[in-house]
Amino acid sequence: MNHKVKQDGFTLIELLLAMTFISVLLLTIAMTIVQIANIYNRGIILKEVNATSRALGDELDSATRSSSTFSIDPAAKRYVTNAWGGRMCLGQYTYVWNYGSALASVNSNRNQYSGPNTSGNSVIDSNGTTRYEISFVKAPDSGGAYCIPDGNGKYPNINPVGAVELLRSGDHSLAIHAFSVVSSSTSKDALSAQQLYKITYTLGTSDLNALTSDQSACKPPSSSGSDLNYCAVQQFTLVLRVVSGVN
Repeated sequence: MNHKVKQDGFTLIELLLAMTFISVLLLTIAMTIVQIANIYNRGIILKEVNATSRALGDELDSATRSSSTFSIDPAAKRYVTNAWGGRMCLGQYTYVWNYGSALASVNSNRNQYSGPNTSGNSVIDSNGTTRYEISFVKAPDSGGAYCIPDGNGKYPNINPVGAVELLRSGDHSLAIHAFSVVSSSTSKDALSAQQLYKITYTLGTSDLNALTSDQSACKPPSSSGSDLNYCAVQQFTLVLRVVSGVN
């Protein structure tokens, strides 16, 4: 007498359904991981912009408070601003910057390092250290010579020895996109000789393709070149009170 053995198993349809479910699950997991990575990258660049801004603000606050020679009066030759960057001569140190647009187009008028050993956008100083394009540099300059133009209206190049770049310490290349110092005669206290003045600057990533034409914001997602995962730009304002006074 023959007996038929019943064999349990999955049908082809069941296997296809199971494979489809697993594929959808894996795809969802992969998309979630990518989204988390994008959010993480976005948070990192925002954190770097904010941290760099705080450090830059603290640096300028300390420097202006200790300065006894700074003035925004053009006749004083302590504050220089133009289309590609600017300079602030505060006595012991001078702060020199190039805007991101000047660096991107390699503007010939931009602030540059001095030195015989140059290669492209870098210079090798006498200590053998390679210095790249100036983003925002703090340079020793006790006499304020960097803010005094020559007879042709050209300002001196910056000696790379002792100069410290304040914007290139992180994983992303940051740039100053706007910078201004303003004050008024009504903001001065005659009794205390203290005066208020405002420093406003826009700091962000240096990729101009991801920024609006005025470099004040990141392009919306629908725009060409938009990169919200790695783009960040913010405006910061410092209101300072100094004894030396800013004219």
